[in-house]
Amino acid sequence: MARAADEQTVTVVCFGALRDHLPAGSRGNRTTVQVARGATVADVVAALGIPEGRVFMVLVDGDRAEPSRRLAPGDEVTLMPPFAGGAPGRTAGSPRPLRSFEPATGRV
Repeated sequence: MARAADEQTVTVVCFGALRDHLPAGSRGNRTTVQVARGATVADVVAALGIPEGRVFMVLVDGDRAEPSRRLAPGDEVTLMPPFAGGAPGRTAGSPRPLRSFEPATGRV
């Protein structure tokens, strides 16, 4: 078991169906989790049991982030599922998973 000095607390905010992966006792769509120092966004997603490809976009403290982003104590990780919109009966195609996001350009 990791010692407290080897852990850090981060806040996780989930939207849509991703809320179903928050632990019991979570308040609304947010919770705090203990993770190892040096943990990444991907580690948090895995710790919550969210299947690969279900997270479409991640923000860390309000900025877009990749799954490989290392977290610092007190960071807020926001997880968003694929979303749709527009005129009824029209689709924009299949959403692409997070790994296709290009943070330098902001393009997906």
